[in-house]
Amino acid sequence: MAIGRGVSKFSVFSALFLTLAACAADASPAVETPATPAAATTPETPATTNPTGSGETTAVTIDNTTGGTVALKDGTTLEVPAGALPPGVETITVTSSTTPAPTEYKTVAPIYVFGPEGTVFLKPVTISFPVTVPDGISTSDLTILWSRPRGQAGFDMVPATFTPVAGKASAYTVSGEVNHFSEGTCGQKFAKDPHPPVDPYL
Repeated sequence: MAIGRGVSKFSVFSALFLTLAACAADASPAVETPATPAAATTPETPATTNPTGSGETTAVTIDNTTGGTVALKDGTTLEVPAGALPPGVETITVTSSTTPAPTEYKTVAPIYVFGPEGTVFLKPVTISFPVTVPDGISTSDLTILWSRPRGQAGFDMVPATFTPVAGKASAYTVSGEVNHFSEGTCGQKFAKDPHPPVDPYL
């Protein structure tokens, strides 16, 4: 009986020890995993946008025997010499477009829309519009960009003359001659055409 009581006490002490050890283990402080810092974000660079126009439009009926001028309030003009209009064309429209030029071109003036679209003149007509030349750009870097005929995408570079506006720094009037209608603006010359012209006879 003495041995039995001893074994019984040993068993009780062992169980008590294991219980205390388990409680001590549960009381150990939990190890926290450090939070992963949020990835740094790079601010987006604002996209460069081309200028937009006022939406102003005007229409003038031209006497083909004398020619005439179509003008917007911003100083944009179209000069039509006598005998330049093809048969059936009498009224010329000019609009300062609120839609900018395509981003593949870098322009310093709005798009001007001339109509009737597709008109081919019997003599060249002269277009002129105001431009403000940004810092770091020379007029030698710029030219008139004139949309192509027959629905082809892109613009052709048209030789241009820049005349300074008296009393206004960086302000010019750019002018050039064209022989057909659609859209025109003033922008930077390009070495590689974003939209190479297509041979209309292919």
